[in-house]
Amino acid sequence: MPITDQEKLGIVDFLAKDEQNVPALLQVARSVTKNICDVATTQEALDYVYIQIGDTLTLLNKRAITREMLFKYLHQRKIQVNADFTKGALISRIIEYWNSKFEYNNDNSLPNTTTSITRLTNVTENNTATSITTNLSTSQQENETQYPIHLLARQFTEWFFNNLNKQTVKADDFWSDCQLQLRIAATDQINDYECTGTDEVIFTLLGSKEQFGFYFNPNLTHAGVQGRMNVHGLVLVLACGTLHTEQNCVGVFECTFGLLRDPFAENNWKVKTMKCILRSQLAAVMPSLCESETLVEALHLPIPEGEIT
Repeated sequence: MPITDQEKLGIVDFLAKDEQNVPALLQVARSVTKNICDVATTQEALDYVYIQIGDTLTLLNKRAITREMLFKYLHQRKIQVNADFTKGALISRIIEYWNSKFEYNNDNSLPNTTTSITRLTNVTENNTATSITTNLSTSQQENETQYPIHLLARQFTEWFFNNLNKQTVKADDFWSDCQLQLRIAATDQINDYECTGTDEVIFTLLGSKEQFGFYFNPNLTHAGVQGRMNVHGLVLVLACGTLHTEQNCVGVFECTFGLLRDPFAENNWKVKTMKCILRSQLAAVMPSLCESETLVEALHLPIPEGEIT
């Protein structure tokens, strides 16, 4: 079927607005032109895709567009998918979303794009909070979710787990004396790991991820990620989400990060402490912080309303 006007806007939203997905768009465009054309901009790539492919299903099935990209896009739009999702199921869900969400306004030009962060510098600025359903009034929800510490927590969580999933976490993201407490609770056994120092922490994190093939899918709503401040002035990031392998949703996770700014690294936030629990269990819905027994104490810590220094 021809690409609909709504689907064109969706393709822009998926492949052009997210800078991490632009290389895939350019790769697809160069592929369909057999590399005989110099595709230098996203707008040129979109034009080739619309004309030379001409079908949304065919486009999204291209090898350059991975299942991880599709899943992440749906998750960022707060769209739930079945635990046993396939690439085909994700594609169908995205096309359904596009044709029900976007309205065509005769202006199909490429929207302005924003530069995604590569470093955690001033992460509390220029962000919007995701609305959630709680017992608070709407004004209270909007007020609390806009607290700088919560904005910091959500952006840090998305950034960290995106890097962990890509196995691109690096020493500069941690303090040299950082500490990790990791518990992996399977149905038949519990394994605890404790280590100190950048190299050992990274080795343990990446080794565990590689061993079990986990993909971390954090709940980036206010219900799933929040910030707190402990008595020592350490910024705590409380996060939870689901664990996936290539085929299935296999469990849930809960993490607490302790962050401190490094004045010798452009005042970036770095991980000082990390406690993480990975549980093997069914997850029909996204977990939330209020359901966690291990995070209860941290949830009662103060929530600063002002800027985090």
